[in-house]
Amino acid sequence: MFLLPVVVVGCATQREIDVSRYMREFEEEQAAAAKARGPDAPEAPVAGLPPVSQVSPGDSPQGVGEGELTIQPDSLLMVRVQEDSQLNGTYTVNDVGAIELGYVGPVFLFNKTERQAERKIADVLKLRYFNNATVSVRILRASYDQVRISGDVNRPGIVKIGPGDRITLRDLLLRAGGVQGAAGRARVKVIREGMLSPVAYSLEGEDYQLVDEAGNPFVPEVALQGNDLVHVSMAATRPGAGRGRASQKGGVAPKTVLVLGEVKRRGFVTFGAGEPATMLRLLFMQGGLPPYAKAKAVRVIRRHDDGFEEEFVVNAREILEEGDPDEDFVLEDGDRVIVPARRISLF
Repeated sequence: MFLLPVVVVGCATQREIDVSRYMREFEEEQAAAAKARGPDAPEAPVAGLPPVSQVSPGDSPQGVGEGELTIQPDSLLMVRVQEDSQLNGTYTVNDVGAIELGYVGPVFLFNKTERQAERKIADVLKLRYFNNATVSVRILRASYDQVRISGDVNRPGIVKIGPGDRITLRDLLLRAGGVQGAAGRARVKVIREGMLSPVAYSLEGEDYQLVDEAGNPFVPEVALQGNDLVHVSMAATRPGAGRGRASQKGGVAPKTVLVLGEVKRRGFVTFGAGEPATMLRLLFMQGGLPPYAKAKAVRVIRRHDDGFEEEFVVNAREILEEGDPDEDFVLEDGDRVIVPARRISLF
């Protein structure tokens, strides 16, 4: 056996190197399984690490029985090696599907059953000059499923649930410490399997309010499962209404908004402490809108602390013409108000 020197060029981290090695090992195992199935077998899927929620008995590698547990990230394993008790213990599977087996180092066990893991560890030990390797592996805890909650809650983040389990929206809100603000202003968006999408917040989801028809606090019966994403925002609109009602007391602190587009004066506009920060007042401060402004579709973009951006479309013409404070739109500090230009056709 010849040992070739390995030169690492660049600044890759140890984690990146480990993931690359695990991926190569996973691809080699998939290729070996495909070869064992014979030339007439259908092609195996492209090798890779599927998300935990997408691993099912139908997707499992060759030799996995119907409903049999497989090792996934965050699983807890009990490993026993008869020939060396130093390796005996419980091990948590890391996020790339490997365990750190004492002085042996990382062993990649992603998507393996207990029996397959025993054979894999035994093979690794024999490569480490074990004459015999009698290995026992037990899955003490299957991997957790996860649900993410973000936005205007007291403890945003990931909530773990049992594998294949569900959690109600009510319980999720309780684990997140409740919403920040009045339930009547809370808007809940549920994005199914949103944790698997890089553009989750831009996807259409299920919208819920936390009040009943009488305006009383109420959490709807919504079941959530692994990889669902829930975002809570304090909307500026009343439940069931198209625009927000302006506060009679106004803001308690100064608010600054950015005004862009087809307006007379672009830039930052500040409302003083206690001064109502509303669309109607902003329009008066601007001296109205120019003739080519599309006043029926003024966009208000609101960025939340977690980076989620919410967009409202406001009919500023109607607000200006009627001047009804109950139909006014409440602005928040940091809002971007964009007035588009009307399209004019000469034909």
